[in-house]
Amino acid sequence: MNFIALDFETAHANYPCEIGLSRVEEGKVKETKSWLIKPGCFPYMNPWNQKVHGISSNQVAASQTFEELWPELNDWIADNVMVAHNAAFDMRVLRSSLAYYELALPWAEYFCSVSLSRKVWKHLPSHSLATVSQFHNIQFNHHRAGDDAKACAIIALKAFESIEANSIDDGLKKIGIALKRL
Repeated sequence: MNFIALDFETAHANYPCEIGLSRVEEGKVKETKSWLIKPGCFPYMNPWNQKVHGISSNQVAASQTFEELWPELNDWIADNVMVAHNAAFDMRVLRSSLAYYELALPWAEYFCSVSLSRKVWKHLPSHSLATVSQFHNIQFNHHRAGDDAKACAIIALKAFESIEANSIDDGLKKIGIALKRL
């Protein structure tokens, strides 16, 4: 099982201020990285968003823009399967960021770990990242992109393990979820 877990924190709307990526190889989390991003709306930070993740304008002032980070991020994302917890949100932020800087969409497929957890752990009262992580005793600093990406990766691995999936395709087929294209 090889995939990349992705998470964004946003300054406002679809303007990211942090990205986290977690690389899974052969069914194990091998590497997790996060980058603060100077958002396209800088210096504005939506107060509600800032309250959620705690990232301020001052913290991102000297950070690279998404465009400047893209060559490194693209090495992680292109030609890979990605997963995100509430993938619709994270893929929208990714697409919007690429469009904002007029960067080409890479070839990538993705699935959503919220959808996966709803199918596998139907008994949970919620399928939020916090609830599913607590159910699996995953300790993490919620709303920091690197930690959220790693928690998402572990949740996906645990879901596939619980349904005895041999691969991502096998696991998604067993529960009726299709890969989507970026």
